[in-house]
Amino acid sequence: MKKKGGLITMIVVVLIVALLFGAYQWFRFPAAFRNLSDESLSAEQVNELKEELKAKEDKNVLVTYFSYSGTTRGVAETLSNQIGADLFEIAPKEDYSSLYPQSNMEIRRGKRPELSSEVGNMEEYDIIFIGYPVWFHATPAPINSFLESYDLTGKLIIPFCTSGGSDIDETMPTFLDSCEDLAVYGERRISGSSQIGSWLTELDLNLGNGN
Repeated sequence: MKKKGGLITMIVVVLIVALLFGAYQWFRFPAAFRNLSDESLSAEQVNELKEELKAKEDKNVLVTYFSYSGTTRGVAETLSNQIGADLFEIAPKEDYSSLYPQSNMEIRRGKRPELSSEVGNMEEYDIIFIGYPVWFHATPAPINSFLESYDLTGKLIIPFCTSGGSDIDETMPTFLDSCEDLAVYGERRISGSSQIGSWLTELDLNLGNGN
């Protein structure tokens, strides 16, 4: 009888541990529980546009960013200064009242929060850098709101993230979910402004410093 009772207790403990682990994973990787699409342009199509823009003498470039703590803002400002690009902050209309649960739920449910302002002359830009922190191994929801607020076809979209550990590859499924028919190119995690020059060289777009 004691053996049977001990076995039941062990099974209950295992089930509790499994449930706790599942709940942890459910919170940590919210995007994993969604059906995400990738209808962005093929590598061949992206390269064709990249070469076309590289040859263009007067390229209009916009650096956009979403930043909560200020880290991404710093990188975006440095990048904008180095290449002489315009700068635009992506910000939700309503501030986060409870950051972690609220942002996690946005990612989990595929929410698109309303933004506080918009780019009035988006049609003029050829290349758009989009920067963001990594939240729960995904893009923050305001980034998706931004991507879906404009007609960005024919423009080169270059994502960059700031993170102490997560790589940008972890965020690309949620980023690409908002990139139907868009040319996404040269994504990179930037852990410090000193990395911007080498990244610009690799992008090979003749954008000023780094070439």
